Amino acid sequence: MAVLVLGLIAGFVVGLSFVGDGRIALPDATAPAPVTSPVPPVAPGASSTGTETPVTTPAVAARTVDGPIDPQVLARVRRDGVLRVGVFGDSFGNGVWDALYRQLPKDDGFEVLKFAKEATGFTRYRVLDLEKRAREQLAAQPVDAVVISFGANDAQAVFADGHLHPLMSDGWKQVIGDRIDNYVKALRSTGAVVYWVGLPVMRDPQLDADMQAMDAFYEQHMRRLGVPFLDSRPLTLDAEGKYNAYLPDLKTGKPVLMRTGDGLHMIGVGYQRLTNSVATDLRRYADRARRESGRPAPVPAPTGGAR
Repeated sequence: MAVLVLGLIAGFVVGLSFVGDGRIALPDATAPAPVTSPVPPVAPGASSTGTETPVTTPAVAARTVDGPIDPQVLARVRRDGVLRVGVFGDSFGNGVWDALYRQLPKDDGFEVLKFAKEATGFTRYRVLDLEKRAREQLAAQPVDAVVISFGANDAQAVFADGHLHPLMSDGWKQVIGDRIDNYVKALRSTGAVVYWVGLPVMRDPQLDADMQAMDAFYEQHMRRLGVPFLDSRPLTLDAEGKYNAYLPDLKTGKPVLMRTGDGLHMIGVGYQRLTNSVATDLRRYADRARRESGRPAPVPAPTGGAR
C-alpha cells in the first residue's frame, strides 16, 4: 500500500511536453473486439490465482468511432461543431486527460473535459460512488466521447454487502464487474462512444502481477460491453520485455524518459504515447459527426491585432 500511496502523490505530476506517435490498432466497427492482452489459459473451475472461476461471457461487437453515431451526439455537434471528450479515471485518468487536451486542441474544434479524480476506484465506493458521480457530471455537461483509465487504486480487497472480498476472488469479480457494467452504462447515456485505456507495466513485480491480472479482468468486461480496450503494456516495455523508465522515441529511436520516479505513473510524453491512437480516432469521429450533422468545425478566433 505504501507504493500505491506514493504513486498517487507522484501521479499528480504530468509533463508538459509530448512527443512520439505510438499507434494501437482499434477493432473494426463490425467485428468483435480483439483480445489485446489475452488471459493465460486457465483450467476449468480455476483462475490465475487458483481459486476463482474466470469470466466466460462471449464478446460482443465493439462500438467504435467507425460505427453509427448516436443522434444525441449529432444534435450537439450540429449546434457548434465542437466534439466534447470526457476523460474519467483516477490519477492515471488525470494523465490521460492532459495528453488528450494537448492532442485535441480547442482550435481544432475539440473540448476535452477532465472528470477524473485521483485516489478513486471501483473498490472505493464507500468514499465515492463513481457511477453516481458520473451521472451528475454528465447531467451538467454531456459528452460525445469518453476515455476511461482506472486501476491504480483497485489492486485491493473490496468491502460490499457486509463482506470483505479479496482481490480477484469470485466475490470481488462480481462486485467490481457489476460496478463496471453500470458505470459504462452511465457513461453511454449521452450517446458517447467509450474507450478504456489499460495500465502500463509497473516496476514492482508483485504490483505489476496484480495490475496485470486486474487489467485482464477489466479487458474481459470491456469485450462483453463492446468497449475497445487499449493495451498499454506493449508500449511501456523495453526491447527485453521489461520495465524501463526510458523507452525509445518512436520517431527518433533515442531513449526518452517516460515514467515518474514512483515506478507507477507516466510523465507527459508517456501518457501521449498511450493516447496517440485514441486522439487519431477521435479526430476521425469528429470529422464524421460534422459531416453527418452538416456543421463544420468552428473557426479559431484570430490572435493578435486590434480587437
